[in-house]
Amino acid sequence: MKNIAFIFGAALVTLSMISSNVVFGSDVKLDNNDVAVVNGEEISRDTLANVLINIYGGEGLERIIRRTLVKQEARKHNTTVTEEEISKRIELHINGQIQQQMQQGGLKDEQDLKRELEKAGMTLEQYRKNIAKMFKLTNGQVEAELLAEKIIKKTVKITDEELHEVFEEQLGEKILARQIVFRTIRDAERNLERIKSGANFEALAKKESIDRNSAAREGRMRPFGPQGVMGKAVASLKNGEISEIVKTDSGYHILKLEKRIPRSTKKFSEVKDELEKFVTAQKVQNRLNPWLINLAESAEITRNLPD
Repeated sequence: MKNIAFIFGAALVTLSMISSNVVFGSDVKLDNNDVAVVNGEEISRDTLANVLINIYGGEGLERIIRRTLVKQEARKHNTTVTEEEISKRIELHINGQIQQQMQQGGLKDEQDLKRELEKAGMTLEQYRKNIAKMFKLTNGQVEAELLAEKIIKKTVKITDEELHEVFEEQLGEKILARQIVFRTIRDAERNLERIKSGANFEALAKKESIDRNSAAREGRMRPFGPQGVMGKAVASLKNGEISEIVKTDSGYHILKLEKRIPRSTKKFSEVKDELEKFVTAQKVQNRLNPWLINLAESAEITRNLPD
């Protein structure tokens, strides 16, 4: 099992210390305008505000401006979100982060996670709160996120042709293969002869391929369909056989077929609704940043923060 300290990270440990239940001077009653008293000396809200503005003011202001712009646009479109929607989205974010951390840490289930957290002097509830703080999952931030998505979603149109393409990508026949990519045809030809003479394909891919992403995986490619250039290049091959040289804009490829995965038995009509949700979510995310930028550029904004 990986060292849990590396998985949770220094930031989470710091947050756990900040959010601990230790109270100093709990018998001191603070005035509403004070946030702390240190050896009898009062620290006012204004002092805290000035420090925070100097340190985080720019970032915080831009965040508030974006939220304000989104809420103004939401009012124009009569778009709202409920507290339940906000809570569900926060839970979704937190649970996703926990699952990711558990996978990275080699933890099997929630009980494993709790045991590791106990070693760090932290409860699961504290850990969840720390994740929310780290990723700024406040109600206001998540409300703006949901409002923006709903507004953009109204502009999304999806055709059956797009859905069929995604259906083929996700549930159609898939080919698993390895590749070695060369800059020149001469390099490809020389190495193809070496492979035919018995050279180890995986070792060559790792050492010689100019595609360093697949090279790091000993040439393993991401699954692809039979329709494209790569699919046609291995169409007549059996498992383990080597292709001829394939020229693309990326270079000269030699492929080794691993295996074919048959297309899913599910019908398009059975998964159409889920595919539509998936494509809609993709389009919304792709349009989100440009939409926010356009919103800010077309607004009248006056900032008044100290440099």
